[in-house]
Amino acid sequence: MSEKKLSLDVTEIESEQVSSEVSAYLNKGARMMYASAVDMGVPGIRIDYYFTFDDEIPSRNLALRTYINRKKPILESVTPLTPLADWAEREMIEFLGVQVKNHPDPRHLWLPLNWDDMYTSTHHQEDTQSERVNTSPIAHPPSDNILTKHLSVVPYGPYHPALIESNYLKMSVEDEVVKDADLKLGFNHRSVIKLMERRDYYKDLFLAERICGFCNVHHSLTFAQCVEDIGDITVPKKARYVRTLLGEMERMKSHILAIGLMGDLTGFRTMLMHAIRIREDILDSLEIMSGQRISHGIITHGGIRNDVTPVHTDVILSKLQNLKKEVPEYFEQCLANDVFTGRLHKTGFLTPDVARKSGAVGPIARGSGLNVDIRKNLPYAAYEEVDWDIVTENGGDCYARMQVRMREVLMSLHICEQCCDVIRSAPSELVTQVNELPCGEGFSRTEPPRGELLYHVASNGTNTPDFVRLRVPTFPNVRIMLNLIKGSVIGDVPVIIGSVDPCFSCTDRVTTVNTVKPSVQGGKGS
Repeated sequence: MSEKKLSLDVTEIESEQVSSEVSAYLNKGARMMYASAVDMGVPGIRIDYYFTFDDEIPSRNLALRTYINRKKPILESVTPLTPLADWAEREMIEFLGVQVKNHPDPRHLWLPLNWDDMYTSTHHQEDTQSERVNTSPIAHPPSDNILTKHLSVVPYGPYHPALIESNYLKMSVEDEVVKDADLKLGFNHRSVIKLMERRDYYKDLFLAERICGFCNVHHSLTFAQCVEDIGDITVPKKARYVRTLLGEMERMKSHILAIGLMGDLTGFRTMLMHAIRIREDILDSLEIMSGQRISHGIITHGGIRNDVTPVHTDVILSKLQNLKKEVPEYFEQCLANDVFTGRLHKTGFLTPDVARKSGAVGPIARGSGLNVDIRKNLPYAAYEEVDWDIVTENGGDCYARMQVRMREVLMSLHICEQCCDVIRSAPSELVTQVNELPCGEGFSRTEPPRGELLYHVASNGTNTPDFVRLRVPTFPNVRIMLNLIKGSVIGDVPVIIGSVDPCFSCTDRVTTVNTVKPSVQGGKGS
């Protein structure tokens, strides 16, 4: 079986060269997207640092790759060079036991902060000679001391202040000003990545969809594109346009709800109710195409599962006409409310330079004037064949981020109409048959509503992936959110969180603790 060339430009280096090579890439203008670690067994722990040059069209996917010893996994931190490595390195520390030297904040992000004391101090070991369950208490109870300052401490959580989504935000407050903020994750235990590495590629499409209810099309699409990259599979024209139509429908339903939630967070519940009403036409259109309103199951490897006929497109176009009338009216009503817009103006300000250096993606980046959109920078599906422009705003505050979402909804309506016109007359071929996948690796990036999503999938020639790694847009954006909260007044915190529109379920991780021999085994929770 032949080895397929990797879609990344990979450079293998020694572990001692990591800092200098990362610094060289950053000096050339590269943006670090993510860093992932995979236990390869005998070869050691493999570390991949992913880079891109967003100002180039089309963009290039680059990676620095190194291996470290499994018994003594020591690595020099690159977080002092770029904050984008911060959480990725903390992930390596927690789930693979990598010792990242000189990391500025190596605390647990997902595990309890005092996990070592909990499981390695005076905890009685269970009897390995019997099947008796060890019921003795742990040495120390879990601690949430994510923030300890001699100021008033205000907890938000363990739920999102806008949505019932598990996380724990803690703020140190002096009078009404937030002096510091910290976040604790680890409440959602799904371990989707580990499940993906134990199931075949077709079942993994449905697992990928369940990572996020708002971005399920993009998760399954990005995973499918990785597989198509490995197998060098060409997707038929009609399938590419249907994928684009699905992605833009998903963008509209997510953005409209995010705008409605911003109204709810500022005291205007009616704004949220109108958003839910308007979204019904979008959900109806998705149901027409796939038979489902939330998780669609229409994307498959090599194309789409079921046809979208001219009759379907006629109904969808009629729904789009309703949206073209109702959506601008809704946005005008939102912007005409001085109290609502006043809460957003000059709140959560993010400069373009900080946005670029901190790795902002999606509406967060474009709200600060960054011309970053994977649909243009690295076109996929049919985005290179339809007419559209990147939406940017220069305000850098919550109001600018909301405006980006509003204008992107209108742009998505324009894209959807073009897709329907092409789908109506496109050849009827829906899928390219996939017979066998060679050994190799696939890398794919897409642009969900919240920003850049990347998948890295490796094939060993069997029907299950060798490994799967992914980075969701909330992963970099929520770090930025914490910095935006610092210095704001406490009343603006929900508005700032709403403007970032985080998805903590996507970002979470899961661990399995072995109390016989203290160790941590980890897999992405999403």
